[in-house]
Amino acid sequence: MPNKTISVWLKIETGKIALQKRSASNKRFSDVCQATWAGKVEDTETVENAVKRECKEELGADFADKFDFSKLKPLDKSEFLIDGKKWECFNFFGEISEENLAKVKLHKEAKSEFVFADKKNFDKIILFDDQKKVLEKIINLDSRLRGNDAGA
Repeated sequence: MPNKTISVWLKIETGKIALQKRSASNKRFSDVCQATWAGKVEDTETVENAVKRECKEELGADFADKFDFSKLKPLDKSEFLIDGKKWECFNFFGEISEENLAKVKLHKEAKSEFVFADKKNFDKIILFDDQKKVLEKIINLDSRLRGNDAGA
């Protein structure tokens, strides 16, 4: 049975996606960006409970207690390998105001501020391969929905 993770991607009003950036002191994969919040699904919990728990751990209890999880939409499921083990990542997408995002208190293993990704800076952001594919999908879908395919 594969291991499971969750990744939640939040878009702000400008169309940019808020990403966490791992701190330089993080022992594994320092300075790599990832979804707005992400983490492992424990053996005894559901994917939905992992989304809520990881939000609280990574963005703070004050934020998690006020966040409307019912507005998150399942995006897709991606797969990746780490040390020969198969992992499944359940990706979710939502929107948030910049005002509410400013209330986040990022955990100690992340830089203190979000990095924001869009079509213009996508290629400059370092992410895990599976998350890069998901972010590209989100950015391309959002551009098509807003009629910006030709835009840069």
